[in-house]
Amino acid sequence: MTIQEQAQQLELLADEVPTGIALATKSELEDLQAQVLGLLGETSTATAIQGAIQLASQQIDEVAAALENVRLQIRDAAQHHLQG
Repeated sequence: MTIQEQAQQLELLADEVPTGIALATKSELEDLQAQVLGLLGETSTATAIQGAIQLASQQIDEVAAALENVRLQIRDAAQHHLQG
């Protein structure tokens, strides 16, 4: 495999990093949070659940950032291969 072919393969791999999964999960959690609030109203139970959802959402943000970092590092490797 030539260096150019390796770079192309790396670009394809970068596109396969599942960055969208984290964002979709966060969106689902936000929907869930709204449903909990609708069911329970402004109660201590709803507040506790919302806190848990917010914590999970923050962790998803960290995962999304880590996945984006993976994608960028693969892309950087592809560029490095093309520069020789």
